[in-house]
Amino acid sequence: MNTTMSSEERCTLEQLAGMFERNQEEIIAEWRLHADELLRERNLDKPAITNNLPFLIAAITRELAVNGGGAVPTARENNNPPHHGVMRFREGLDVGEVVTEYNLLRTAFSTLAERQGFSIAGEAARIINHGIDEAVRKAVMAFAEQQSLLRKEQEEEHLAFIAHDLRTPLNAVALLIDELKENMHQSACADASELFEILQRNLGRVETLIKRALDTKVEPAMPGGPLRPERRPFELWPLVQRLLHDLHAVSSKHAIEVVNEIPPSLTVFADAGLIERVLQNLLGNAFKYSTRGRVTVSASDEAGTVTCVVRDNGAGIPPQMLSKVFDKRVTDPEKEGTGFGLAIVKRVVEAHGGTVRVESSHGAGAAFQFTLPKSRTS
Repeated sequence: MNTTMSSEERCTLEQLAGMFERNQEEIIAEWRLHADELLRERNLDKPAITNNLPFLIAAITRELAVNGGGAVPTARENNNPPHHGVMRFREGLDVGEVVTEYNLLRTAFSTLAERQGFSIAGEAARIINHGIDEAVRKAVMAFAEQQSLLRKEQEEEHLAFIAHDLRTPLNAVALLIDELKENMHQSACADASELFEILQRNLGRVETLIKRALDTKVEPAMPGGPLRPERRPFELWPLVQRLLHDLHAVSSKHAIEVVNEIPPSLTVFADAGLIERVLQNLLGNAFKYSTRGRVTVSASDEAGTVTCVVRDNGAGIPPQMLSKVFDKRVTDPEKEGTGFGLAIVKRVVEAHGGTVRVESSHGAGAAFQFTLPKSRTS
C-alpha cells in the first residue's frame, strides 16, 4: 500500500473499487456502446475483448482495493489479452484498432465514475491506466508475434511454390536436350558432347537446389498475405497453346495426346502469368496419371464467368485422397510429387475470386475445373 497517500485518497480508492465491482456489467455496457460502433464496419458481431473484460476489470478493481486498504475482491487470473491479440490478428484488424479497443475501456471507467459522482485522478488514474496498459502490452506483443510468424511462413511458402513451378519447365529442357542429341548427326553430336555435358550438369545442380528448397518444412498458412493478381483481359487459347508447345517434350515422353479445345476468341480478366502456373500444374498432374492416354483443356463462358477444365483419362485419384488433393504436402504415395502443385492452383484461383474442384473415379480419369471472371465487372 502507498503510505504517502492521504486517508481521503485511500478512502476514494476503496470506494471506487467497491463501486466498480458492483457495476461491472455497466462498465462493459458502456465499453460495448463505443466498441460496437468502432467494429461494425468489420462485420464482427461480438468483439472478442468482451470475454476478457470481467477479468481485466476485476484485476483493476483489486488493485484499487489493495491500495485503498479495503476488502480485497477474489483474485482472478488474467490470461486473455494475448489470446485477444491473436484472435484480432486472425480477424484482420490492425494493431491500432486493437489498442483502441482497450483505450475505450479507459473511457468506460471514467464515464461510470462521473455518473456515480467520482473523479478519477492521481493514484486512481495511475492504477487504472497501468492495468489497461499492461493488457495492451500483452495483446500487442501477441499480435506482433503472429505477424512475424506469418511473414516467415509466407517467405518459406513463396520459395517452395516458386521452386515447385520451376521443375516442370526444367524437366522439359532436359528432355529437349536428350531429343536434340538423338536427332543430331553423329559427328556434330560428338563435337557438341562437352556442351551437352555442361548443360546437363548445370540442370542437375538446379534440380538439387530445387529439391533442397522443397524439402524445407512449410507449415500450413494462416489467414492473411493473399496474392494480388495483376489482372488484364487476354485470350485463353493462345496462352494454353503456347504452354502445350513448351511442355510437348514432357507429354511426348509419356506418349500422351494433348488437345486444346478452348474457343479461340474466349477471353478472361485475370493475371496471365498466374493462370499459366495454374494450367502448368494441372497439366503436370494429368501427365503423371495418363501415360499413353489423352488430356484435354477446355473452357466455356456462362453469365460472365469462364469455367476451365483440364480432363484426363488416366488412372484417376484414389478415393481416400479426393477430399484433400488441394492441401499442401498431400501426395499420392505411388507417384513422385511434392504436394505443392494443386495447393498453388487453389491459392491462385481463389485470389481471382474463383473456385476450383475435382471430379474423379479411380481408374477412370479426373477432371479439374476452375472458374475465372470474363471481364472487369464480372
